[in-house]
Amino acid sequence: MTENIFIIASGTGGHVIPARNISNMLIKKKYNVIWIGTSTGIENRLVNNKNIIIKHINSSGVRGKNIINIIKGIFNMFTSFLHSLILIYKNKPLLVLGFGGYITVPVSMAAFVMRVPVYVHESNSIPGTANKINHLFSKITFQTFPGTFSKHKKIILSGNPINDSFSHITKPEIKYSKSKSKLNILIFGGSQGARFFNNTIPHCLSKFKSNFNIKHISGTGNKEVVERIYKNKDLVSEVIDFSNDMNSLYDWSDIVISRAGSMTVSEISKSGRASILVPFTYATDNHQYSNAKYLENHKACIIIEENQYFSENLDKFLLNLYHEQKQLLSLSTNCKYLFPSDSGAIILGNISELDEKFNKTTSKE
Repeated sequence: MTENIFIIASGTGGHVIPARNISNMLIKKKYNVIWIGTSTGIENRLVNNKNIIIKHINSSGVRGKNIINIIKGIFNMFTSFLHSLILIYKNKPLLVLGFGGYITVPVSMAAFVMRVPVYVHESNSIPGTANKINHLFSKITFQTFPGTFSKHKKIILSGNPINDSFSHITKPEIKYSKSKSKLNILIFGGSQGARFFNNTIPHCLSKFKSNFNIKHISGTGNKEVVERIYKNKDLVSEVIDFSNDMNSLYDWSDIVISRAGSMTVSEISKSGRASILVPFTYATDNHQYSNAKYLENHKACIIIEENQYFSENLDKFLLNLYHEQKQLLSLSTNCKYLFPSDSGAIILGNISELDEKFNKTTSKE
């Protein structure tokens, strides 16, 4: 009989995309994947493998909420814990693997109570509240960045699982081998787009009309507005509302301007691309800045903070990168190997219940 495995992820692309990539690997290994998510979560749009069965439970956070929403969150936690017990009893999963978000807590607790092994993956450099709790129940906790959790025998440095298509992207030493009269700039703000980018960056690029080709991911529903802004600035650009073909866009790009979510940072590294990272100011625990800082400390990106000097700083760095294109090769080479290249194999190869054999570079932290 084929074994069932519970994958738990909801909330952001940083939780859902690595979970989706691992799910696809498990399906190729002939396991049944049952995805535990929420009815309104982004996973319902991003998870498109018909072999993945999605089950919904109620979940909501309590951190930073008012008293009414805290009470609602506690109630949802209790009911979703009971619902999780029922799902585990009916489906008898071999293990549960959670990728973050409040939904993972009741499922992990229920699995622990029912003696089903719990595994945890943390994608950010600073662990979220849910994964701080899940880590207490986990058999192994996988982390993307070194030092996210205190050193312990159950901590394994895995990086973020990246789609295999990223392995075919042009290598930095080829991409940046010659100076170019026009550089390709890819702009995006993560899975939901970024209003700040949409409103600000076209104005900045209007000063470089002959230097850059532009592709800008605006976020769903924003395409026409952003196209109009570029047209008013007399800039030729391609505006995309959403893309499921990010590997091709990274391959095209010479410079990436983006937020610093964990999946974005991991994909930039896997692609080997020069980047200007603009951490989202209101990210929980300022984790996007911490993600970006890991790259900056290795001279693998440029950080520009979202403040009153943003446009001035972006102009300065773009001009510098255009005229000193050797910096592009340096940034891209430094970021290319910051994370393990075989993250999916590291994760699945260290789950003893799967008994799968991979050529993996296991790293304890």
